[in-house]
Amino acid sequence: MKAVIFDMDGVLVDSEPLYISMNQKFFRELGADISMEEHQAFVGISAVAMWSFIREKFALSATVEELVHREKELKFQLLQESNLQAIEGTPELLAVLRDSGVPLALGTSSLRKNADLILGTIGLLPYFDVRTTGEEIKRGKPNPDVFLLAAEKMNRAPQECIVVEDSANGVKAAKAAGMICIAFRNPNSGYQDISAADYIVEDFGSRTREFITRLCAR
Repeated sequence: MKAVIFDMDGVLVDSEPLYISMNQKFFRELGADISMEEHQAFVGISAVAMWSFIREKFALSATVEELVHREKELKFQLLQESNLQAIEGTPELLAVLRDSGVPLALGTSSLRKNADLILGTIGLLPYFDVRTTGEEIKRGKPNPDVFLLAAEKMNRAPQECIVVEDSANGVKAAKAAGMICIAFRNPNSGYQDISAADYIVEDFGSRTREFITRLCAR
């Protein structure tokens, strides 16, 4: 059976609108005028990459490390206060894959404490023995590091792995890793060019679950 690596934000939980709203408010406080189109291009990339770009563009006095730290604090507080729900169909998909003997991993740019908080809140934490998070890698998406490390933890070659993503940067990372990529077109993730994915799905309903299960068995 092939192994499946899931992105988290925008795939397992609809958190991107929360992050965008939070960051837009933070940008305004900093005097950084970031358009929604520009903001959507940040989806999936590392916080260091995003803040390095913003700091240089707007000549901010705070260091990248200070900006990243402040955003981390705001995000964790937001997640603690939010009524998070799993995206429809994902608990059933994970259960079907697990029952079929498919190894599962998480590959996210988020911090481990955020990932554990989110997965615990939405009830999906038990499905992931392997969780690869942002602080474990040197380069974030669109670089392939997070997915390659997840494959290594599962003792799987990259070509034996399927990645489920929702962002343009995530799709690029999956393909750079040499993995099959299934892109979930999530309207709440904003406009994302996911055309480079091997397959595109609109939901995680029964037909999609059946398709992914069959794909794992090839």
